[in-house]
Amino acid sequence: MFAISLVASLSAAELHLSNGDRITGELIRREDGKIHFRSPILGDLIIAETDAAVIETPETPVESLAGLPPAIEQVNLRDAESVRPAAKPARTPWKGKFEFGFQNQGGRHDALNYSMRAELERKSVRNQYRFSARYLYGESSQVVSGDRQDASFRWRHEISKRVFGQTVTSYSSDRITDIDLNAEQNAGFGYEVFQSEKQTGSIGAGLTAQYRKAAGADPGTTYLGEVFQDYTFKVNGRLTFLQNLNVLYSPEGRTRTLINAATSSLYRDEAENYKFRFNSTLQGKLSERISINLRYEYEYDNAILDQNGRTDKRVTSSVGYSF
Repeated sequence: MFAISLVASLSAAELHLSNGDRITGELIRREDGKIHFRSPILGDLIIAETDAAVIETPETPVESLAGLPPAIEQVNLRDAESVRPAAKPARTPWKGKFEFGFQNQGGRHDALNYSMRAELERKSVRNQYRFSARYLYGESSQVVSGDRQDASFRWRHEISKRVFGQTVTSYSSDRITDIDLNAEQNAGFGYEVFQSEKQTGSIGAGLTAQYRKAAGADPGTTYLGEVFQDYTFKVNGRLTFLQNLNVLYSPEGRTRTLINAATSSLYRDEAENYKFRFNSTLQGKLSERISINLRYEYEYDNAILDQNGRTDKRVTSSVGYSF
C-alpha cells in the first residue's frame, strides 16, 4: 500500500484536453508551444498548448489518504489513439473573423468604398490551415473605380522544429483590370526565423503555377518562382501587428495585345511577368470578439494590360468580429 501511495504522489498535474478528457500524470516541460506530459498509463505525450491545459494537483491525492488505490484515468476509447505518443491529439475547432469597412464622401468629390473580409484558421500539433476571402468595391464620382474579389487557402505542415512545407491555392478576379480569372497554385518550403510568444516570423520560397484569363492577353498557364515572408508582433494583449510579402517572377514573358493610339492598329507585346504583393495590418482589440483593423495593401502586376491598373494600393479601416 505504501508503494501505491508513493506512485500516486508523483502524479502532480492533470492534463485537461479540449475534448473534455482529463489525464493525470507529471508535467515534464513546456517548449515551443507544446506540452510534454508523462502518464503512467499512456506514457509520454506531446500535445500542443492550444489543445490542452495543465492543472496542478496536490502532492498527495485524496485516494491515498483514505487508503484506496489511485483512480484510473478516464479516457474515451475512441479518443485513445489521439493522445498516444507520436499521434495527433483531438482536433481543435476552427477560429474565424469577419470584417466590414465603409467610407462615404460627398460634396466637392463623391466617393464610396467598402470592403468585406472573412478569415478561418485551425491549428493542430503539426499542421496549420488558413482560409481567407475578401471583396473590394469603390466608386468615384459615380464611376466604378474598384471591383475585386479573391480567396485563398493555405496549408502548412511542420517538418522539423523550424522547417515547414506549405501549399497555397488562390483565386481572384478584377473587373477594373479586365481579369476574368486568375488561379494560382503554390508549393514550397519555409523556415521560422522567430519563435516566441511575442513574435513569430518566417521566410520561404517555392514554385507557383498561374492560369490567367484576361482581356488583351492569351489565356494560359505560366510558372513563376516565388519568395514569401510573414511576420507577427504582439505589442501587448490588445494590439497586434501583422505583415506579409510575396514576390513572383517568371523568365517567360506574358504576351499582351495592345492598341497603337496613333494608327488604331493592334500589335503584340512580350511583357516581363512579375508580381509584387505587400500587406500590413495593425489590429486593436476592443473586446474578446470586436476589433478595429487598419490596413495598408500594395500590389504591382507587370503583366496587366492597362498600365494604370498595374498598381493597386489602398489604406482601409474596418471593424472585425471574431468567432
